Amino acid sequence: MYDYDLLVIGSGPGGQKAAIAAAKLGKRVAVAERRNMMGGVCVNTGTIPSKTLREAVLYLTGFAQRDMYGASYRVKSEITISDLLARTQHVVGREVEVIRNQLLRNHVEIIGGTARFEDEHTVTVEGDARGDRSTVTAANVVIATGTKPARPAEVEFDDERVLDSDGVLKLQRVPGSMVVVGAGVIGIEYASMFAALGTRVTVVEKRPAMLDFCDPEVVESLKFHLRDQSVTFRFGEEVEKVEVTQRGTVTSLTSGKRIAADMVMYSAGRQGVTSELDLEKAGLTADPRGRITVDKQYRTEVPHIFAVAT
Repeated sequence: MYDYDLLVIGSGPGGQKAAIAAAKLGKRVAVAERRNMMGGVCVNTGTIPSKTLREAVLYLTGFAQRDMYGASYRVKSEITISDLLARTQHVVGREVEVIRNQLLRNHVEIIGGTARFEDEHTVTVEGDARGDRSTVTAANVVIATGTKPARPAEVEFDDERVLDSDGVLKLQRVPGSMVVVGAGVIGIEYASMFAALGTRVTVVEKRPAMLDFCDPEVVESLKFHLRDQSVTFRFGEEVEKVEVTQRGTVTSLTSGKRIAADMVMYSAGRQGVTSELDLEKAGLTADPRGRITVDKQYRTEVPHIFAVAT
């Protein structure tokens, strides 16, 4: 009656595991994924690239060996963005192939393109090429589209001077100075990396502290070491606007302070990638942050459609 027993939209960790688990049970399974995003955000723009970038920074700056060789020790005197991204691109490429091979080895069909619902059992997948479109039906659907960085409407992102965490992987140069808006996990991770590279980093956070879900002693120790790398913290401050000038950017805070820097990186949380799914055609809705309500079995309002928690 249907083309597949299960169609998974998205190939990140959740979607990949769901597809393979169903295939091992003898089900007819397909995964719909954009051609340049096999492995999802985790592999392409999130966890794996950021951790690989961190290791490249630690190695090239000699940061891990400074206790032995002194604070001025560096493996390379002038580190370029190409040095940092070369290793990242290599690791991402290898991981993409691993995931693709895992799916094919388990007889999971891969449909390349962006998926959207036609009705609760029918999905159209549109590829990048003209006329590259396929419509398939499935008895069950798993939505595993993951998340993307939230972009406040009042901020004009140009992905060169004002960017989000995904844009860091497309930088053309290592900035001399940077404002990081948001002191969550992603913001602090990138702040520490650029500080190790010698970038003057200012972290702006509207809350009175950073990483409030962590042990306070650990946070204080981290804050001490970051300040030792010349990271400046502005807690209890909110960004009013960001202006792009010929020399860089100027970040205006509600308190009246103005911070000049080469770049501004926003790390203002993440939101679900559900806007292109045409959820209403399947009888589903998402909240303003792109999240879909599920029960304890991850079942949505439509019983045969499930959504992976992010």
